[in-house]
Amino acid sequence: MNYLLIGMIRGAKTVTRTDKATKQVNAHCEVTVQFEDYDKQGELVLSVEHINFPISTLDEMKSKLNKFIAVPYQFISTPKGSWLFPNEDMIYSFYDKNPLISNSTSVDKKAS
Repeated sequence: MNYLLIGMIRGAKTVTRTDKATKQVNAHCEVTVQFEDYDKQGELVLSVEHINFPISTLDEMKSKLNKFIAVPYQFISTPKGSWLFPNEDMIYSFYDKNPLISNSTSVDKKAS
């Protein structure tokens, strides 16, 4: 099953890790994405996710700071547990405004 994780890009940076077996240094782009929603009482709920992308996307991600991104995630359930992780077979999209908020001036903040 696929889901879209939608939030605002708050940061993008290079993160390196050294493979213990080969001693090879691997770099990737770590993007900080902030999500906001409202609970049933209308209270703001914020969460942050750090998502890894190929290092080749660093400049693109930095140019999209404070824009929204929709990242496809895949949910897998097995007898050993359930996992949610970015689906690298699908493309991500950028938006100037939150695609989940309508253009109307009044927004009902209570979850349905």
